[in-house]
Amino acid sequence: MFDLNEVLVPVDFSDASRAAFARALTLVGGDAPAIVLQHVIDPSFADLAEAYGLGARGEILVRMRERAASELEEMAASAAMPVQVTPVVSEGIPFYEIVSRAEEFDVDAVIIGRSGMQNRAEALFFGSTAERVVRACTRPVIVLPQG
Repeated sequence: MFDLNEVLVPVDFSDASRAAFARALTLVGGDAPAIVLQHVIDPSFADLAEAYGLGARGEILVRMRERAASELEEMAASAAMPVQVTPVVSEGIPFYEIVSRAEEFDVDAVIIGRSGMQNRAEALFFGSTAERVVRACTRPVIVLPQG
């Protein structure tokens, strides 16, 4: 068995990812329990929004970063337990950014919800983000079922 002193919890603000954060709060322990709470901005969403005339790509990414940072701060503040929560906003391919931050922060494990805001067709053909993290990560990955 291994200790979970510091874990990474990727969130897309779906119910599944919020549940993963809540569960992580109960799983971390030790002298200095810590959670890296990560949101990954997929730049392809900004490209799509720009294509539909919703604004310039750069402006859209700035708004996405600001909103994500705000939501992460709210989630971190909701942690009533004595756990250090570090909010992190990344930009890139979600599974790659999650795996990279897990290594960067040298976490004991990644705790991720099984399904989030992903398109069902994308999950069918390419696999879910959680599945990709499991395949690529060198850290233990705990995948929580929805519900």
